[in-house]
Amino acid sequence: MRKFVLLILMMCGCFAANAIEIDGTYVSQSGELMFRFKGDSLYVDIAQSHRNVSAFKLIKNNESKKATTFNAYESYLENGKVTYREVLIRVTRLKNRKYLLEYFGKDKDRDYNTNERYTIKPVE
Repeated sequence: MRKFVLLILMMCGCFAANAIEIDGTYVSQSGELMFRFKGDSLYVDIAQSHRNVSAFKLIKNNESKKATTFNAYESYLENGKVTYREVLIRVTRLKNRKYLLEYFGKDKDRDYNTNERYTIKPVE
């Protein structure tokens, strides 16, 4: 039994060591979006005026060595009031320190209906 528990702990350690590491600051390919991953929070700076996104609260729900998926809540201004909506964010590792960030927004009356994709790379 002791060997079995040790084996399970070793396997968990191996999976954690291979997980994608995304802490830091990233910019989109167009330069309009800046993403700052810090702990369990993602902050987004957008250079477009039609949308005012402040921050996401991330809850990590799946992680592998190529992708990490988060459940999140986006806060934004609508008609002068702060509004929240549920979003799903998946970050997939590409090559050469580039990542693909996929953003799926969910409105109250529909399933995940917004699908935005950004190629992001670390800010150096």
